[in-house]
Amino acid sequence: MDRTVNTRALQASARLTFAALACATLLVVGSGCDDGDAGASDAVGDLADSSSDVEGDTGDSSDGPDAGDSDEEAGDTDRDDTTPAPVADTGPGQYVVVGAALRLDASGSEHATTYVWGFDTAVTVVEEDGPSITVTFAEPGRHRATLTVRNDSGDIDTDTASINVTYPLTHTPVFSSSISRIDEHTIAVVASDADEVTLIDIDTLSVVAHYATCSHPRTVTGSASMVAVACQDDDTVQLIERTNGTVFAEHTFRHGARPFGIVATDCELAVTLQGTGRVALFHLCGGNPLIGPTMRDAIEDARGIARLDDRYLVTRWRSPDDGGEYAIVDVGPGSSAVDGTRDNAGGGPDIRRLVFDDQTASDTESGGVPSYLNQVLVSPTGRDIALPSLIANIGEGGFRSDVALRQDTTVRALVSVVDGETLTERYEERRQFDDRGFASAAVWSPAGDFLYVAMRGARSVERIDALRDAPSGTIPAVGFAPEGLALSADGTLLFVDAALSRQVLVYDVTDFSSRPRPLASLPSQSEERLSPAVLLGKQLFNDSFDQRLTRDAYIACAHCHLDGESDRRTWDFTDRGEGLRNTISLRGRAGLEHGPLHWSANFDEVQDFEHDIRGPFGGRGLLDDSDWNVGTVSTTLGDPKTGLSADLDALSAYVSSLDTYPRSPHREPDGALSADAAAGYALATSPALGCTTCHSGTHYTDSALIDGNPGLHDVGTLGDGSGGRLGGVLPGIDTPTLIGLWNSPPYLHDGSAATIRALLEDAAMSGAHGDLAGLSAAELGQIEAWLLSLDSAGPAEATQ
Repeated sequence: MDRTVNTRALQASARLTFAALACATLLVVGSGCDDGDAGASDAVGDLADSSSDVEGDTGDSSDGPDAGDSDEEAGDTDRDDTTPAPVADTGPGQYVVVGAALRLDASGSEHATTYVWGFDTAVTVVEEDGPSITVTFAEPGRHRATLTVRNDSGDIDTDTASINVTYPLTHTPVFSSSISRIDEHTIAVVASDADEVTLIDIDTLSVVAHYATCSHPRTVTGSASMVAVACQDDDTVQLIERTNGTVFAEHTFRHGARPFGIVATDCELAVTLQGTGRVALFHLCGGNPLIGPTMRDAIEDARGIARLDDRYLVTRWRSPDDGGEYAIVDVGPGSSAVDGTRDNAGGGPDIRRLVFDDQTASDTESGGVPSYLNQVLVSPTGRDIALPSLIANIGEGGFRSDVALRQDTTVRALVSVVDGETLTERYEERRQFDDRGFASAAVWSPAGDFLYVAMRGARSVERIDALRDAPSGTIPAVGFAPEGLALSADGTLLFVDAALSRQVLVYDVTDFSSRPRPLASLPSQSEERLSPAVLLGKQLFNDSFDQRLTRDAYIACAHCHLDGESDRRTWDFTDRGEGLRNTISLRGRAGLEHGPLHWSANFDEVQDFEHDIRGPFGGRGLLDDSDWNVGTVSTTLGDPKTGLSADLDALSAYVSSLDTYPRSPHREPDGALSADAAAGYALATSPALGCTTCHSGTHYTDSALIDGNPGLHDVGTLGDGSGGRLGGVLPGIDTPTLIGLWNSPPYLHDGSAATIRALLEDAAMSGAHGDLAGLSAAELGQIEAWLLSLDSAGPAEATQ
């Protein structure tokens, strides 16, 4: 039997498969489903001759459906040699849902007079009809049906078919992503650095259009007529006409709302507001679609969003130290809304937890907190909800546990699983990944039997067989920083948003018996906005695959500074000669514009990150050894590294390009300072308090190296875990900027202040961190309001 498969024919077959499956489970309305009895043929569908899409194997394709085993045996020795040998044919592998009737048709067999069916699991036989049999399965799984046929002379032949049994498809996945299938024929992808959205034709694998958008679009959704994008940098949502790129509706939120996740369902558009921790709901049917959103409280640092019946699931991007968090936001009849201007009005969301893992790190797993929860993905069966992320091992280190962090135990890619009915974590089903540092995105297959997971730094996509709960293949070399994944409706084509390669790579994922190769590589933006050096530096910053940068693909600079921001973690760097160190945001610092780097001022050029690369990252280094070993280049604060490596200089160029701060939601909606913040500015800058002695100048810091010596200060915050500086004594802390504090809790070098208010109250009690003891609670509140307002909106002292 010829088992070669034409890709387009396979797509057509798979479309029929999932259309029939959807009809059988009452998911498809008005799609041509037979209104009569569903019958066995409506509950199943052919999967064509694709070996590992059915089996989940990554090896020998003979394990796949319709493998065509031809174990012909000799029959009676005095048989008629002219009798044709039998040929068994089970037909192609199939999908079926639990409890639905599956008809296996062996009528394609040749020269057979008897037919015997066998199964590797218990089945209920509904009907036997000559060469065919109709059965039902009680449990999901990947099973085999074996057909043995015999001719009149006693010769036999066997064939096998793979049967994939899933739960009924009860849910249509709707989730936020940088790349999205917006109808049967179209993929949309945002280009954040180019302020564009690109439309791709699925049938021809070609770019339809590049359309301009608002500033820094992060996720995209759409319909047959429009594309919707959420733009963080100008707090805007846009609806764009698909045929010509015209923006026909637009809504700008309050200053600092920072919209991120966006999804469209029927007549509703939902947007997460990362800055304010809310979900904005727009009614799309009738009138101006982006007027007057309804606001729902969600969760701090709101990021990913998915629809589940009358509820939305929203992730908290950066977790608190004691566990990952996600919110259940009820939008059904009788639920409460807020008016968009007040805090904590109406009914609150239901906050759920991904537990802290307290295990000791090993070669295969690490403990810690799940964080960078960027997506939440409900399976088509509605039974499983996947949350890709990383796990940050903040429980270990030389001070906290006497176990030093290694390059393979600091961060590790993680997928957590939440039960679709109870919406609580099934902790025992967590999956960590070897040689992978950050699971950035994922997508379920149409039957919910496979989960494709993007590994951002490692430049790969991993496939998980949900029916077997096991790895099921890897697609390597998918480009820099895979940011999102999308599948064609039939599940045969995988679209990878390789954001920093500026490409969408398309893979045929019907067969994993050999490494999937890209069918197409399509430009995700019309032009490059970044300089060559900055783009290269951004690629290096986000990469963990290049072994010059790190060993085993775990650590990238971005895994602590994703989007250039702080991960809000406090790491134990005692083994580096430092101590407990709260991650500093790079946004707004413009590299060295604020002075030396780190809390201990131990780097005087961005290129000094070569020490981290060669040290805790386990990389070979971006500098040639011949340059590294000259003079004092191999020491921090030593001979300059600038100019010795084009790649290291490019990394510096990218970090130096981060010259703006995220907008603060603690300002007035129009960006002005509040009355309390203005009063707080007057207090904080008064000579009596002494704040500006250290927090001086336009950047509110006196950080500088004078004759190679930093101006460190002991303001009463040093403690047992503070460690040292460059392997020696730590005399004080380098002054951090005050700008952008709202976006980087906790505070102080060791993360010991959970809030600005706690920091101010401790400072007032100690007297070592400014003269705040005489201030009233109201005055401390005014200083807090000013500190939380500081961003790039303009002169901090002015009312905007």
